[in-house]
Amino acid sequence: MKKKKLSIFWSIALLQLPFIIIAELIVMIFAGAVIYNATYVHCFNDIRMDTSVAENIVTKYNFDNAADAEACSKELNTLCERIDSPYIYVIEIDEKAQTEKYLAIGFGKNANVEAKEERYAGYVVKGKLKKEIVNALHGVATDDIDESLRHTNNEFGNTLIYYQKLSNDKTNTRLVGVEQSISEIMEQLYFFMGMAFVMSFLLTLIFVLSFAFVVNKRVSKPARTISERMSHFVSERGDGNDKLEFEGSLEFSQMAAAYNSMTEEINKYIDDIGVLNREKHIQEAELNIASNIQLGLMAPSRFSNRFANIRAYILPAREVGGDMYDYQMLKNGEIRFAVADVSGKGVSAALFMARALTLLHMFGEMGFTPSESAKMFNNKLAEYNPNKLFITAFLGRYNHKTKKLTYVNAGHNPPYVISDKLKILDGAHGMAAGIFPDVTYEETEITLNSGDALFVYTDGVNEAQNKDGELFTTERLEHILAEHINSDKEDVIDDVLKEIREFAAGAVQSDDITMLELIADAPYCDTLKLKSDVQQLTVINNAIDAIPDLPIEINLDLKLMAEEIFVNICKYSYTDVNGDIEVKIIASDKVDLIFKDSGVQYDPTKEVLVLDDYDHHSTVGGLGKFITFNTADDYNYKYENGKNILKLTKNIPQG
Repeated sequence: MKKKKLSIFWSIALLQLPFIIIAELIVMIFAGAVIYNATYVHCFNDIRMDTSVAENIVTKYNFDNAADAEACSKELNTLCERIDSPYIYVIEIDEKAQTEKYLAIGFGKNANVEAKEERYAGYVVKGKLKKEIVNALHGVATDDIDESLRHTNNEFGNTLIYYQKLSNDKTNTRLVGVEQSISEIMEQLYFFMGMAFVMSFLLTLIFVLSFAFVVNKRVSKPARTISERMSHFVSERGDGNDKLEFEGSLEFSQMAAAYNSMTEEINKYIDDIGVLNREKHIQEAELNIASNIQLGLMAPSRFSNRFANIRAYILPAREVGGDMYDYQMLKNGEIRFAVADVSGKGVSAALFMARALTLLHMFGEMGFTPSESAKMFNNKLAEYNPNKLFITAFLGRYNHKTKKLTYVNAGHNPPYVISDKLKILDGAHGMAAGIFPDVTYEETEITLNSGDALFVYTDGVNEAQNKDGELFTTERLEHILAEHINSDKEDVIDDVLKEIREFAAGAVQSDDITMLELIADAPYCDTLKLKSDVQQLTVINNAIDAIPDLPIEINLDLKLMAEEIFVNICKYSYTDVNGDIEVKIIASDKVDLIFKDSGVQYDPTKEVLVLDDYDHHSTVGGLGKFITFNTADDYNYKYENGKNILKLTKNIPQG
């Protein structure tokens, strides 16, 4: 639900009110503190005078005489009533024993009942002496603060207590004490302060509302009129938007004139932008179609057979680009591939690239060598090139039987071979294609060992830029490639792409990025992540059917073994269909089926049925497992990291 916004009237009122209230609170607190201190001083002066009067009375009595002490108490009662004091008493102090002994005590009308029961002549209070008593006994005092005054706030009330030594006391241990309640005084003080705050708040509220009303009338109303007209203009542009006029206020008259001018300019601008938008949408739709067509011309990003794996990646800097890659499986079993980069960007480069891709694919299918393809490719492009574009290209052909890679480099970045070390292919470096006809290209041949990876790329990789304009560089690329010398080479493109994105950190892509990787003699590999449900057998069978160049009898044997093992895992390892099962297929001159599950530990290779002991009338189960392990050419089981791992191997007959 959309939150309703406040008007200027209420915004001004609510904006001022907290500040004024806070200011009032500060003033009230300060005034309260001043009044409290003044009241405290006044009470202090009164109680000191009352104590002097009491001291003059008690000096007439001999407290060693019980009758005198009782008479003194009665006279102190009268004094309590007269000065409105709850307690006046004479105490004898024993500093060594830390005790107070009441010699006489008088009670006023405000005396607490419990206090009357606790305090009486002859009562001794034990415990540490109050510092005010000790100060009064020794005459410690200053001009501003009398050290003989004590302020208490307990169950007997908010009280001031003042002690004074008896002037005729030869023992120097007797004090007269007068208590004065200030609770009522403080209550009256707080009441009047509260009333003052309420009255001040009401006056402030009236002032704030009056001020906000004036502002609303003089400012908010004209502003609201302009706002409503602007909202109407946004929703009903051009309909019923007469010119806005204001009289009396210079500022609002200027705003009205600016509004009228703005609406005229916006109407004209919107009409113009509408035409441009329609043209832009048409262009964007055409570019999207062109981009889809261009990417559709490329071969799939992944290819794998039992002799090589190819992985490719392309990312245009714009909707369409000038980079390309291509590969194809020739009839003789060789793999032809190419990576190229057209000079320039945009539609012209994309069209030139499409023509180049068609030519390379055509020459490859015709069986030409890389050098022959490069020469005819260059002649065809140079034959008609009105925009004077050129293209750098790396053309190669791999024969898995001889392990030979034959290649031509037409002005392209030298690719790399990741073997037992990182090698750069800087041979057979010729001129970029499309500039001059009849150029001869040198052809070079190298041997790729099993597991070697060829990495071909365009300059959009090493020349990728970050926000500071720094280049990614070939040194950084070589460092990433070198990390794969003794590791999985299938992740090379992913790792390079990850490093480029982290380096660029959101910077605008300046050039097309294209990479192609060919891994020699890399076995066909497929990994399936499945749930423990027998319905998933269809997925496994489809994956077995996808193994290239697989004899039909091997295909059927693999499906038979896979069904028996997968069903057993679903039935015995897991109790529901939520268990995870990984099935990995690796194919070269043999096929490995690897099953991994996290279910109950179970070794299926044990207690395999012996065929001579099999009696179909009495033996229950075990025949499927017998067929599976006898069909496999090799098998082994292990339990590792909480997982059952079973590997079945089926050899593929040569020829």
